[in-house]
Amino acid sequence: MASAFLVGLDSMITVPLVPAIAEDTGTEARLGGLFVSAYALLFALAAPLCGAMSDRLGRRTILTGGLVAFTLGNALTGITSDFTLLLACRALAGLGAAMIMPSVYAMIADTFPFERRGKVMGIVVAGLLSSTVIGVPLGSYLAHLLGWRVAFFAVGGVAVLVCALVLALIPPVQPPAAQQQSAKSPVAVYLGMVGRAVTTPAVLCVLGCTLLWSFALYGMFSNIGIFYAERFGFNEAQTGLAIMGSGAGSMAGALLGGRIADKLGKRTVIVVAALVAAAGVTSVALIGDHIVPVLIVFIVWGTAVGVGQPSLSALVSELRPETRGTALALNGSAQYGGMMLATSIAALLLDNGVSFAVIGAICGACALAVLPLLVGVRVAGRADAAAVAGAPAPEAGAKA
Repeated sequence: MASAFLVGLDSMITVPLVPAIAEDTGTEARLGGLFVSAYALLFALAAPLCGAMSDRLGRRTILTGGLVAFTLGNALTGITSDFTLLLACRALAGLGAAMIMPSVYAMIADTFPFERRGKVMGIVVAGLLSSTVIGVPLGSYLAHLLGWRVAFFAVGGVAVLVCALVLALIPPVQPPAAQQQSAKSPVAVYLGMVGRAVTTPAVLCVLGCTLLWSFALYGMFSNIGIFYAERFGFNEAQTGLAIMGSGAGSMAGALLGGRIADKLGKRTVIVVAALVAAAGVTSVALIGDHIVPVLIVFIVWGTAVGVGQPSLSALVSELRPETRGTALALNGSAQYGGMMLATSIAALLLDNGVSFAVIGAICGACALAVLPLLVGVRVAGRADAAAVAGAPAPEAGAKA
């Protein structure tokens, strides 16, 4: 859980700190979203590869290496003032995160029986979500008191402690010799997953849903620190508190979303959540200079995203087993790929004078674009299963 908390915290810690980083380093504030982009890009590209590497080199080895890279990335972020070097440091931290999370998930599968994995995975997800509710506001307040660099030093310092705990508590277990000899190279595994994904419509639809949902969230969220600073004059601590409210809504939504989906159906929950999220993210920048309505909409938007996330993630369960593994392996890459695209495009648009209202509208459109892909997941999944069974594929208009 500690590793997951750190990864979740580090991916979002720059959001409230962007105005301060920009002022201190002479960077245009509206390009600050690129700090998140650099982190997300390396995570999206490297996570599946690092997961395959852990099969060969051992979970503890990759996890420890990831924590070292993560620590260096944050420490170097704290001492760097050049914009390009800052991007490189965030990318290094993203690479470390890409080594950490697949290793954590694999260790859970290796260590716990199937009937206990759900509970343990819930703890890991709670660590990721709680970073927004607890970690980001604390980091923001620390940065407000002592400067933004201290926040990154603090994250790096905690990573050192976690690394020490890993070395002390997790024994070095080498993969079986037969597994090391028979396993394909990590690059071959990676390319094989990508090849299966692009040739399997059902997997493409699932990954498309994940990417669009992530884009709809992070296009606006990654720049919310700039939005609050420009619109209301918020400092880092105040922005952190606003993010805490939205994060709490998202966490509560995620905890309730699964239960609601069991009663109403996953697709019903996704449709309602997408509509509410689209309305929320579109209207945040249109309300005007009234802070209370903006904060309320911000919390409602975050809650809707949280409610829809468990059902969206569960789409993978509708795929046949032969393609389910590929979708699971690449789902994290799709999520961080959406984050990278959203933050990059939003930063470039904002830097060229595009308003936050337009950014919100783009994010809202992406949330709505998930809905037709839901149909694609069902139709393509049925066609895929029918092809494997040798039966004719169902008509596109067949009732689910």
